[in-house]
Amino acid sequence: MKFKGKSFIAIVLTPEPPFPDWFKEIDRIIARSPGFFIDRPIILDVRGSKIPIDELEDLLAGLGERSVRVMGIDGVAGTRLKPGMPPSFSGGRLASDVDVPDPSGEANKKSNGASDPLQEGKTAARSNGKSANSGSETAKTNGQYRSDGGEAGGDTLSGPTGFADGASIVITEPVRSGQSILHPDGDVTVIGSVSSGAEIIAGGSIHVYGALRGRALAGVSGKDNARIFCSKLDAELVSINGLYKVADDFDGTLLNAPAQIRFENETLVFEELT
Repeated sequence: MKFKGKSFIAIVLTPEPPFPDWFKEIDRIIARSPGFFIDRPIILDVRGSKIPIDELEDLLAGLGERSVRVMGIDGVAGTRLKPGMPPSFSGGRLASDVDVPDPSGEANKKSNGASDPLQEGKTAARSNGKSANSGSETAKTNGQYRSDGGEAGGDTLSGPTGFADGASIVITEPVRSGQSILHPDGDVTVIGSVSSGAEIIAGGSIHVYGALRGRALAGVSGKDNARIFCSKLDAELVSINGLYKVADDFDGTLLNAPAQIRFENETLVFEELT
């Protein structure tokens, strides 16, 4: 028998009262991007909240109704949890930020009050910009791009490099598993492949000059004219303006072929690029 360790990305949700308002924010991000929580491990962080167990049980039920599956709870002793609740969970390490550069300073303007859909989404998830590896930091939504190292015995996870040109960004190297590129203001172009377990989330279109094996969510700011282009289609999930399809629903003839995906008449249309 062999026991192996595996690192993964998990979103950390930090509920804040009043909880009905917090759930409204969760509902907004799900409405904007229904596939956002699909197959994602979720950690519920209630450290310092002193939330009663019965109220915590109601929170878990509310998340379950929204198909948000909590794999662990951070901040509650396992002896306090009721049967059937997710286990107590602690530890993890912070991983990298993946932000988008904004030479014009639009990021500072947004940080001073303006909001965008995925900034609301980040707040809605109340992840405070964090997901877990187990416990990592996801792409921020303020229009800047940065690569930082995580910490855990000196280990680091760096984000891919890139540059901005107006509302669009270009990532100049492959996007590795566990990394996220989040740019709600325009198009994202990746010169390289997007690995399984990685994701690109864009307010506009997504262009991948390589294999698309992870998740691609385009048009998240409400643009149904956004498209997804890739040199090789092998994605886990694609979405445009909140409408998504998973790999099992793709046209098999386009697997590993150059393809474009567009939104038309409330459905996603897959076409081979020639």
